[in-house]
Amino acid sequence: MTGPLFSTSDLNLSWLFLVRASIVGGAAAVPTAFAWWNTQTSRRLQLMFFALILGTAVAGAWLVNEIRGVETHYALFGGVRRVPVFSGSHMFVSMMLGSVLGGNAVAAALYLYRALRYRET
Repeated sequence: MTGPLFSTSDLNLSWLFLVRASIVGGAAAVPTAFAWWNTQTSRRLQLMFFALILGTAVAGAWLVNEIRGVETHYALFGGVRRVPVFSGSHMFVSMMLGSVLGGNAVAAALYLYRALRYRET
């Protein structure tokens, strides 16, 4: 194997999008979970809520990216071969939007449920 340790050219596009959604969703889920952290809830429920927020943030990032699509431009490689080039900023904005909205919606719902049902704040 020559070249870098992790080469995206070896992956098909679905895996590439899933890996990027996991990275962006994971990065957005950690501060979201701590922002809505409820100290009066048991540790087991806190960890379960964190896992749910993480899963929702990753799924939200992937789903919004699939709905919005990816801007693709074509470039010439070697002067003759046309290759697709993805807009990384468009993909990042789509994934960040989905992960932040999805993670915060679930976190807010869980926090409000515990606050209203069990009077935990």
